Amino acid sequence: MPPKKKKAAGTPAKGEKIFKNLCAVCHALAGHSTGPALGGVAGTNIAAQDGFGYSSALSSKATLKWTDANMNKWLKGPADFAPGNAMAFAGVPAAKDRLD
Repeated sequence: MPPKKKKAAGTPAKGEKIFKNLCAVCHALAGHSTGPALGGVAGTNIAAQDGFGYSSALSSKATLKWTDANMNKWLKGPADFAPGNAMAFAGVPAAKDRLD
């Protein structure tokens, strides 16, 4: 039997830097800004935070959860994940950066 593949792990310190450089312009962890607060969204329903007006494109995904796979798809290409969403961001092309 072949050995199980280890799940790839990101580097939190690198992820924090990427967040500050790419995301913090519009997002915070604790409160809504131009974009919704992002702290603690992992595992929650998409477009479900109270007090933020989501686009209909993202709201149409509200029955899905922010799983690792969905977060990866969103970060790779928001316009591909939810065509017509309001986020003016092309995405994070490097898989390693998305993992971080």
